[in-house]
Amino acid sequence: MTTTDTQPLIAPARLAALDWSDMPALHAPMEELLDELVSPKWLNDAFDHVLRTPELLNQCERLQELDRVVLVNDKASDVRIRLHVFTGSGFDRPHNHRWSFGSRILHGSYQHYLFGDYENLDTETRIGSPALVREETAGSGYVIRHTMVHTVSSAPDTTSLIVRGPSEKDAFVVMNRDTGEAWWQYGQKAEKPEDQAKRRLGAERVEEIRQLLISQGCIR
Repeated sequence: MTTTDTQPLIAPARLAALDWSDMPALHAPMEELLDELVSPKWLNDAFDHVLRTPELLNQCERLQELDRVVLVNDKASDVRIRLHVFTGSGFDRPHNHRWSFGSRILHGSYQHYLFGDYENLDTETRIGSPALVREETAGSGYVIRHTMVHTVSSAPDTTSLIVRGPSEKDAFVVMNRDTGEAWWQYGQKAEKPEDQAKRRLGAERVEEIRQLLISQGCIR
């Protein structure tokens, strides 16, 4: 579904119908949804929409390991669709998430290290070595629960699309395996406006990311 002044990029009912409480049941509808979202036309329409929607553009930001473009923010379901561009920074920082999500790799690859499911993770938890290591390549994907601790090591300019579910908690844990340090990371709502402003990508960078997707063959 493309967007007009009155029509959303994706029907809100599709997003509201996703059952985030059951990962096995979520897998098939998530795959079907991602099949639609990775189409070149949908992605191009989504970038057009971001660039003319200040609220979405202000949510596009640079993190230490990736740039992320918020393509859809459905407030009714608290589901967001985001495009990630990994910088290949090499950060080894295992973490969980505030929300569960589905992912599809568009271009490039990354090593995916999964440490296990930690329902009550905090900054004192010691996670040990990875229980599973996967090579995620273009076309592969997965769904992951917010309690899973994982990290990735990406090739530069690896791009992926994620559909993130409703927030399950206010903060998640990030760990530095070299130093043993761990800390709580909070969502945007808890941040100062000036800190958010420093990380904003801006329209020029968002357009650069669209051009990167064109060069990768993800948008034609």
